[in-house]
Amino acid sequence: MLQTAVTDGKRKGQRGMKKLVIFAVAIAILLPGAALAKEKSLFSIYLEDRTTENFLRAFDHYESLMADTASCKAAVVLAYMSLIELEKNLDILEENVAELNNRNRFSYGNILLELDRYDEAIAIYEALNEKSPKWSCPWRHKGEAYWKQGELADAVIALKKAIEMRETHYDAYVMLAEVYRDLEEYETALATLEKGLTYYGKDIEDPEEEVSSIDVYFLHLDLFDKCGKTDEYDELLEKVKKVVPDDERLK
Repeated sequence: MLQTAVTDGKRKGQRGMKKLVIFAVAIAILLPGAALAKEKSLFSIYLEDRTTENFLRAFDHYESLMADTASCKAAVVLAYMSLIELEKNLDILEENVAELNNRNRFSYGNILLELDRYDEAIAIYEALNEKSPKWSCPWRHKGEAYWKQGELADAVIALKKAIEMRETHYDAYVMLAEVYRDLEEYETALATLEKGLTYYGKDIEDPEEEVSSIDVYFLHLDLFDKCGKTDEYDELLEKVKKVVPDDERLK
C-alpha cells in the first residue's frame, strides 16, 4: 500500500511540477528586461539549471528586492522558487522512503498532511503503525488525515488507538472530540473532551504547542450548547469573555 500511494503521489507530483514550471516560465518572461532578451534574469537561470547555487543567488537577489521595494513580482518569484524546491525535495523523499528512519518518515508524512495529500500521508503513517505499533503519534496524525478527508469512522479508530498507546495523549482526545462532534455524537464528544482535559499539562508534549486552549474553550462551549448544559455553558462563557474579549467567535 505504501509503495502504491508513493507511486501515485509521485505521478501527481510530476504533473504538478510540470504545471509549476510552465507558470514559472511565464513569470520569468514577464520579469523586467526579459521581453527585450538583453540579459537573463536570475530566475530564468535558476529555471534552466535548478542547482543550489543558482537557487541561492536568485533567492538572495529577489529577497533584497522585497526588502528594498516590497516588490510583488519579487514575492511571486520567491513563492514559485520555494514551491519548485519543495517538490524537488518531496521527490527525493518519495524515492528514498524505504530508507528513512522512523522520525524522518513521520516528518515526511506530516509534510504530506500539511499539503492535504491525505492518501499519501495515511500510507506513511500506516507503515509506521506496522513498524512501531506502540508509537502514539503516527496513530494520532493518521486520525487527523482521515478526519480532514471526511473518513470519520476511520478517524475514530485511529485516534482511539493513539489514546490506547498513550493514555495521556491530550491533543488526541481533543481531536477525537471534534470527530465525534462531526458525527453528531455530542454526549460522547463532551465526555471525550473532558477526559482529555484531565491530562492537560500531564502529557509528554506541550499542550499549547499541539492545540490552542482558546480553540479548546470554544469546542467545549459548543459541546455544552449541543448537550443542553446551560449552566456549564454560561459559566465557561464568562471565563472565555475575560480571556479573549475580542474574539470573533463571541459575536
